[in-house]
Amino acid sequence: MGLTRRLLWRSTPVLLLLTAVGCGAGTSEDLASVAGRVTCGMKPLAGAVVEFQPLERGGSPSSGTTDENGDYELMYSFDAPGAMVGDHVVRIRTARTDFDDQGNEIQLEERVPAEFNARSTLRRTVEPGDNRFDFDLPLPVD
Repeated sequence: MGLTRRLLWRSTPVLLLLTAVGCGAGTSEDLASVAGRVTCGMKPLAGAVVEFQPLERGGSPSSGTTDENGDYELMYSFDAPGAMVGDHVVRIRTARTDFDDQGNEIQLEERVPAEFNARSTLRRTVEPGDNRFDFDLPLPVD
């Protein structure tokens, strides 16, 4: 087998992988800016994860974490802000693994009812451009 043929044969899996990674990923034309605020009884819900999952099959989710004011901004990936344009189911949750001041792993409990996360009934449509979605959940803040 010639050198060119061997190089082509060995590089084919890498080329296929690179092509597959590029498929289905949102482009900047498919993404729109999404930000907002999450409150409980009009008080900020800090440290909550907000996730927008496209209803379109094969769509990738976007997520963001609320700050001390309850504000969030969605990220599609580490370097791409926004969410895919279209209809989404929205999940808001507080349960997650975090670290204390000494670096020990801790489990944060879920304070948000299942109808807003695991069995979410929240739906929003992301339009091209800038979107703002505020959520005031009907429960007290601890």
